[in-house]
Amino acid sequence: GFELLPPNGFRSRSLSCFNTPDNLDQANWIKSVIKEHGFAINGGYGKIKGKTFRISNMGNETQETMRELLDALDLELPKFLS
Repeated sequence: GFELLPPNGFRSRSLSCFNTPDNLDQANWIKSVIKEHGFAINGGYGKIKGKTFRISNMGNETQETMRELLDALDLELPKFLS
């Protein structure tokens, strides 16, 4: 149920923004990923707050560190789906 927010042609190479499924307790999911795994994730702002989340894939990020983040997101996800 996750989808990239920007349409093709408007996506960034350094930041990814995703729409979240309606059955996800997004705020608590993000809090859990931060608390349990130490990753900083932003839950969106303005009109899209609570409906999207953003992750950065720039700077010192590597395929390995991005894999660790995705694994943490996957691990916490079932706890917050209804």
